[in-house]
Amino acid sequence: MKETPNKTEISKQIKNAFDFVQKIYLESSYLVKEIEGRLNESEFNFQFLRTSGYSITARSSSGLEPQYVNFWLLRKFSFAFVEDSNTKFIKGVNVTDINDQLKVLYFRIVLDDKNQTEPQLIYGVLHGIEKYKEKVRKFESLMAAFEYADNKMFSTISKLDYKDGNFKVSGKLKKVNLLEINSSEDLLDKVITPAIKIYKSI
Repeated sequence: MKETPNKTEISKQIKNAFDFVQKIYLESSYLVKEIEGRLNESEFNFQFLRTSGYSITARSSSGLEPQYVNFWLLRKFSFAFVEDSNTKFIKGVNVTDINDQLKVLYFRIVLDDKNQTEPQLIYGVLHGIEKYKEKVRKFESLMAAFEYADNKMFSTISKLDYKDGNFKVSGKLKKVNLLEINSSEDLLDKVITPAIKIYKSI
């Protein structure tokens, strides 16, 4: 005789699963804001890049095809900073011109990925940025493009050198296990200080 599923238990598991994912997202938002606060205090007066308001940049989908269902949940997302003198704040968003001198302090949180066993925080500097499409008028527009090219673009993060038909970018990035950041001191020692050191070296 086929066993009848315990609907109460299944409902509880579903709720617990969503509560857990929501908690991960909430903790991630706290981390982003703490990084922002630390960088605002630095000598470079870094500004959080608001690409479309006060938000992260991520690839998402509501499509029903199997390859798109994978993007229903945010597994990877990014955010970035530039020096205040290199960007303009217009109608709630940043406008950062792409030029030879532009350096971007870039952060990427990867909660889950096909070839990854533990969540990672990638950080470092993007530079040597060029755009090949006229419709791309600012760096913020490239943030979304990075999400679609992420598997190739971030395959070698220690010396990033990526080019496609839309843009070119170089960079020096590092990564740290997200589970090893358990305090403000960990964040400062393992992320903020090394990130600023990279920024100064380029």
